[in-house]
Amino acid sequence: MAQINSAGPTRAEKLVSLTYALINTPHGYSKAQLRKIVDDYKGLSEAAFDRKFDRDKKALRDMGIPLKTVGEGGEEHYRIPPESYRLPEVRFSTQEAAVLGLAAQLWKDTDLESSATRATGRLAWDGSEVDKSQFTEYVPRLHASGPAFAACLNAAWAQEVVRFTYLDAQGKTTERTVDAWGIGSRFGNWYLVGFDHKRQDERIFRLSRIVSDVSLGEAGTRRPEGFKIADALALLNPEFSGVAARIRIAKDSGWSLRSRAQNIVPAQTHDEIVLSFHDLMSTAAEIAKLGARALVLQPESLHHAVQANLENALRAQQAPIPAYKLSKRRNVGRPPSTEAVARNLDIIAYVAKFGSPTVTQTAKHFGLSEKVLLAHLQTIMMCGVPNGLPDELIDVEWETGTISINNAEALNAPIRLSLPEAAAMLSGLASLRQLPDFEHSVAVESAFEKLQRAAIGFEGIDAVLSIALRSTEENANYAALIQAIRDKRVVNLGYYSASRDAVSERLVEPIRLVEHSGKQYLRAWSRPNEQIRSFRVDRIQHADITKEHFEAIKQKHDDLDDIFFTPGADDTLVVLGFGKRLELLADEYGPEQWANWQGELIAEIRMSSTDVLPGMVAYHGGDLRVLGPASLREEVTSWLEDALSQIRKN
Repeated sequence: MAQINSAGPTRAEKLVSLTYALINTPHGYSKAQLRKIVDDYKGLSEAAFDRKFDRDKKALRDMGIPLKTVGEGGEEHYRIPPESYRLPEVRFSTQEAAVLGLAAQLWKDTDLESSATRATGRLAWDGSEVDKSQFTEYVPRLHASGPAFAACLNAAWAQEVVRFTYLDAQGKTTERTVDAWGIGSRFGNWYLVGFDHKRQDERIFRLSRIVSDVSLGEAGTRRPEGFKIADALALLNPEFSGVAARIRIAKDSGWSLRSRAQNIVPAQTHDEIVLSFHDLMSTAAEIAKLGARALVLQPESLHHAVQANLENALRAQQAPIPAYKLSKRRNVGRPPSTEAVARNLDIIAYVAKFGSPTVTQTAKHFGLSEKVLLAHLQTIMMCGVPNGLPDELIDVEWETGTISINNAEALNAPIRLSLPEAAAMLSGLASLRQLPDFEHSVAVESAFEKLQRAAIGFEGIDAVLSIALRSTEENANYAALIQAIRDKRVVNLGYYSASRDAVSERLVEPIRLVEHSGKQYLRAWSRPNEQIRSFRVDRIQHADITKEHFEAIKQKHDDLDDIFFTPGADDTLVVLGFGKRLELLADEYGPEQWANWQGELIAEIRMSSTDVLPGMVAYHGGDLRVLGPASLREEVTSWLEDALSQIRKN
């Protein structure tokens, strides 16, 4: 069934064919030979060919395909050694395959989620299904910190220099040149550790404060002997007292600030609190969230930072409304061609392993629709020896409902893991190893040991990449809640509601704990609301386990969604604009419709109360705005103007 694509090969087809050709030759191809047999290289100048070939070499190496350069008669040749291409054969038990599946589920970022899913499909060849319900007692959700994550991970592993613009905790912007040594998460934030050329010393940078693209440069200084990113981040002290601040807060408001106060002086209409802070920007955002109900008296730097937050929020709120068009489908753009290439190679190896798997079986294994799988098969059918005859192309059949792939013997073995795949899986399993009293810890340990053997070429990556879950850092209520979940006991919560800025008592039936974007949530059936609700663990004032047991009822307690805000059919529909830094926040609200406009993600969501929106807009200081309805947009604008008016008067 091989065909020739008269329209010319796609980039994915070309890269699969290039892999096919370079792994099939014992001596390799020279540049001159490749320019003759690869249509995409024909007719190019020498400089243009070099640029395109360099890009293709990098793409193959980024996928974990080991392209080697060998010398022959003074002319360089390129080939892929089959023994270096193949993933080491490591067999995982059903239980180990299950925890591999769980580790892959942890990542909720498009790129790393895809990498983890591909790696799992390649490692768990037996196709056994993961029973997700057995892993819902505590589920971490891992998020990389925006576009800086991938660049910093690559640089840290390669020990390269990175350059970026950095916004420090005091609001100052500087250009930084850093020898990247490692990246890791601590206290819910991702950090880069390396040698700062400006300071001539080791420094730690929060990835969310990198406000420019990260450019990679030449090789940097090597990591110090024995360096481990986890040890470097262990020096961070969240209890650092920092600078004292005096803040005037209206009565019965500002609970989160009051809970941190060292002293509170009551007055008739307001209270004056004293607290310590070390992060100017985050503290300013927290105060800005209160609007006209809070005023910074000291220090002046914090006063100005709050004012800047509100001014940026108002500027964004008053910006023209774009001519967006909402859609039920979210446009996330086309995946990179390297992703399609890796998936095509995985499908070839999977079919070779199982002989003639069905279309349905194969689609299910890779988590694809049958329509998407058939598109991949059509691409594979166009691949083979570059510029080859029809009988030199890969032969693919699927009309009978079963898949056969012939003339692709060199690609029958699964490819080795790439850096993103190895990093996503090893760090995912490492995070599961940290969970206190995790019921599948034995399977996690054995799967982790086997994965280290399978991730050949990435030995020592734990020194470069580290994740510290919140459950291992602050556990005041963790043990009690886990026990209540296991025993199915009703819990009486004292809970602070940010929307009402008040503490109330709630009887709940706990279901699971979820870690999401560095915060822990209790998912529980709320008896007062008669639905599943999310409760931030850091806002739980007390968790008293009662003697009452509850029966787990499927209709009430099934909770496999990753939405931490539970919308109701009668809630108010609002349209919000999210800046690039807040795209993950949009997902938490389960948007009903989407749009994109010049880098702004626009989402239509339901909210039970819109009272919290002005504070949210102020908190994010220009990265979030209300677009509709018009009355709500005007209300938020007026709220911000009132808050700024008070600050300017004082």
